[in-house]
Amino acid sequence: RRPSHARRPTTLAMVQSNDENIAMLFSMGFDHEQALQALDDSGGNVERALDSLLGGGDEGLSGAGGAPLPFAGIITHGDVRAVHSEISQYNDPMGRSACTSIALTMALKVLSQLHACDSAVPPDEFVDASFLSTSIQEGIQLFSKLRNNSGVEHLSVEEVLGANNKSFASLSMLGNSPRQGILDSTNDLSPMGLEAVLSQCQAEATNPNSFSAIVLTKPPETVLVVLPPASSNSQTYALLDSHPRPNQLPPHNPAGSYVLFHPNLQSLVQSLKEIFPATNLGSDVPEIMAMMYNSFDVYTFQHR
Repeated sequence: RRPSHARRPTTLAMVQSNDENIAMLFSMGFDHEQALQALDDSGGNVERALDSLLGGGDEGLSGAGGAPLPFAGIITHGDVRAVHSEISQYNDPMGRSACTSIALTMALKVLSQLHACDSAVPPDEFVDASFLSTSIQEGIQLFSKLRNNSGVEHLSVEEVLGANNKSFASLSMLGNSPRQGILDSTNDLSPMGLEAVLSQCQAEATNPNSFSAIVLTKPPETVLVVLPPASSNSQTYALLDSHPRPNQLPPHNPAGSYVLFHPNLQSLVQSLKEIFPATNLGSDVPEIMAMMYNSFDVYTFQHR
């Protein structure tokens, strides 16, 4: 159920100051009323609110009596295959704002593995629960170090890379990065929509025979997308997400991080739209401000 439009803030400033935690919980599959109630009960603490929502009862996403739903770790839902890890960025107190560092860590590990095997082994053969957990832990360690040095809560891609030139030396950020897009619920074929922007990133890859890692960020959240070469027969389009989003993993809806393997770009885009839905801010918000709120950035990387 989508949030009630009647309760949406009507200015960009109000959205940014009041709705960040609600939007995060909503993106995980909880409805607007659940998120509001949980945040109210927890005094505005999003970690405690998330624990409450995931803890069960009739309002949570667990089984009867709050018992976790049974889950084997791998789900096939339609044409999408998912791998799940019980570890998310929220398992560590320092992890709440670490998603950009985690996504870059995942990009480095994925591209390094692909480079080592000359892209002969696609990501769905080595990105597993252990890969997710290890990447999250390494990304949080990196974020903790950077935050202690800078004091900044949400680090940009440029800030993470700039402070770790040697760590990410094997990554080549393509010259068109960052490329900006705009979420649009009314036009799937928009030239600045998710599908068009990702298609451009894939087509403009420096090495046409190598996979590309796309760090996609819409503040305050960042995820990683892995695209096969445009000339390849590979059907592996991967979405790696360190946030717990139970709605992305039906029918058991477990909490934790996950990777979704898609057979094509269109399927991948549908999953991204679940995470980053276009938001209608109302007619009293200027169009340019609404576009800014619905904007996203993508950074394309390949292995040197």
